[in-house]
Amino acid sequence: MHKITTKRQVTLPQAVCHAMALQPGDYVEVFARDGVAHIVKMNSENLAGKFSYLVKDKEFPSDEVMKNTIKKHAAAKFLADDCN
Repeated sequence: MHKITTKRQVTLPQAVCHAMALQPGDYVEVFARDGVAHIVKMNSENLAGKFSYLVKDKEFPSDEVMKNTIKKHAAAKFLADDCN
């Protein structure tokens, strides 16, 4: 059993990281469905589709823009009241 910290963080077990081939620096999407939390490893194809709204009629954003957008998205999810 794992305890959530005051910052709503939890350490993923090594077995889960190995099973999902998760490495430090990888991006994951975390969401809840039917009372179950899901962790999905995001690959470049997932990320391109997830942020496609950013590139309508524009050049693909730089790495810096992508990182900032991902950070903002993660912060919004962190601040969301979805842990109840």
